[in-house]
Amino acid sequence: MARFLPMALLASAADAGVLWGVRSFIEIIGGKTDIPLLAWLAGMVTLALLRLFFLLGKSRISENWLYGVSSRVQAFFLHRLRSLPPRVFHTPKGEREVESAYEATVVLQNNGGVFFQAVQAVLQLIVFLPVLFYISWPLTLFLFVVIVPFVALLQRKLHWLGPAEESLMRLRSDFRGDLTLARRLFRLWSSRDERSGISDGLLKSVRRLRDEGASAAIKKSQLSLWAETVSVVAMVFVLAFCALLMGRGYMDASGLVLFASAVLLCYKPVKECARVMPQFRAAMSALDILEKFESLGVEGSFPARGFVSVMPAGDEVMVREGRFRYEGADQDVFSDLEVRWSREKPVLVRGRNGVGKSTFLRLLAGLERWNSAKVSAPRDVFFVAQDLELPPRWMLLRLMNRLKADEKDKSVVLEKFMTAAGTAPLLEKQGLSGGERARVALLWALASAASTVLLDEPFASVSLGDREPLLVAYLDAAKKMGKWTIIVSHDVLSAEVECIFKTEFF
Repeated sequence: MARFLPMALLASAADAGVLWGVRSFIEIIGGKTDIPLLAWLAGMVTLALLRLFFLLGKSRISENWLYGVSSRVQAFFLHRLRSLPPRVFHTPKGEREVESAYEATVVLQNNGGVFFQAVQAVLQLIVFLPVLFYISWPLTLFLFVVIVPFVALLQRKLHWLGPAEESLMRLRSDFRGDLTLARRLFRLWSSRDERSGISDGLLKSVRRLRDEGASAAIKKSQLSLWAETVSVVAMVFVLAFCALLMGRGYMDASGLVLFASAVLLCYKPVKECARVMPQFRAAMSALDILEKFESLGVEGSFPARGFVSVMPAGDEVMVREGRFRYEGADQDVFSDLEVRWSREKPVLVRGRNGVGKSTFLRLLAGLERWNSAKVSAPRDVFFVAQDLELPPRWMLLRLMNRLKADEKDKSVVLEKFMTAAGTAPLLEKQGLSGGERARVALLWALASAASTVLLDEPFASVSLGDREPLLVAYLDAAKKMGKWTIIVSHDVLSAEVECIFKTEFF
């Protein structure tokens, strides 16, 4: 802003110079001055070039500032996204808030320039208001006492667009989330009926966006057209008032030309500022959404889950009086859970479907939150879920290179596991099968810095004959690398492998 203001002020001063040139031209053609016409022409061209130089400088400064601020807003969004509790991404409310916040960053970048236009309009008025009063104080008073308040009243109506803008941002974010889900389902589903159903749902969203967007756009257009109409009517009244002043001898033709030129020079930025009031409203709505996003995930932004006492993280898993129920469910998954597991041996969790084995791992991983419990658990965990989602492979390669450079003993263990699991060729392969993804996930868990690994049915996609050898290779590597494993599995294991674990039943 410190660099923008001087350039904007100099641009306004150049406009004042142009007004001086208009006055000089009137004097030249009236024979009141002996300034040569060529000298006047050279001076006006110079003023026009100076004005262009200042406007270009102002534009360069404002655009650099705007995109710099936009990048910082994007950085804030990404930083906040990274620090959100995982449970935020497992609720419809959290998904909507995240999508709306991203939409707000885009809207803010597209509409942030209105701030500079408003500053330029204010500076233009500061420069030209004394000039207008000097040329004709009665006409200037008429403008600012009668015309400007009326136009300002109309502009305030633009604030009606606020709820519509916020609603549109949320609708667009919901549609983008539905579209992402559709792409995932289309990749996995082949049934024509289901694909048609998803497409029909998206079409309904498109129609709603069309209707809401058209309604908001029509409101914007109508208000802008009303503003322009009021400007035309105001001009008519101003001309009529000028005729009244000229009839009574308070103004002559040259004064009218000067006043009209001054109004024209200062009116353009003011008019532009007025026309982008909807953009200002959209930018303010985006800021409101980002403020809400800043508090997303903190205590109080989601429904209260009861009392959870988090004891200092230790080497064991201890849960006392644990109670958990999924939102909207009729009964608890856990009502009074008591668990205490030490790191002496890996833990194998067994039990029938639906008793909460996977849910318990999600609670340990922080993807869900207890309704009430007293909990002590490791914080540095690596969770391999059933619905496996692999991160970008360059991250795995970075972890492996780091181990190779800093912890060579662990790197050797990791390479032996890669040989046993056959994962080396998978690091370059595209389109991994379910079993191949499971092998890469185990490699990732071993390469991670986490000291505790949670595995939820990790071998469900692995062929039966390969499951136990792969498990043994993983357990051997995990033991040598100092990692404690908690695994949920229905697999039937040999007695030799089963005795490696401490088996727990839910």
